[in-house]
Amino acid sequence: MSGAVCRATVLFVLCLAAAGCGANDDWGAARGEEVYLEHCSSCHQPDGEGYDGVYPNLANNPIVRLEDPDPVLEVVLHGRGSMPSFAGTLTNHELAAVVSYIRSAWGNDAPGVTPAQAK
Repeated sequence: MSGAVCRATVLFVLCLAAAGCGANDDWGAARGEEVYLEHCSSCHQPDGEGYDGVYPNLANNPIVRLEDPDPVLEVVLHGRGSMPSFAGTLTNHELAAVVSYIRSAWGNDAPGVTPAQAK
């Protein structure tokens, strides 16, 4: 491999990692499933279906699917009703991971979020 091709490849990989697109990023949707199962699934169910009238359904949820992730981030960060705040429990990376997972699982097709957005 020539020096220029090698440098271009390294630069490309670094850009992917910085953008959160790397296969080993710890805040992407794959890590989010682990966080979800540990912290959220007891109320919202492993399949995102929730409990009618108690814990909202996250599957195909119109708020979860909004282009703007702020409403979901607000609830996860600060809580609402019987849902606790996770701002002091989860790191920004874990918050981004779980919100990214929720926004892409169970028929939801909204973009993920970054740790910078989960502040």
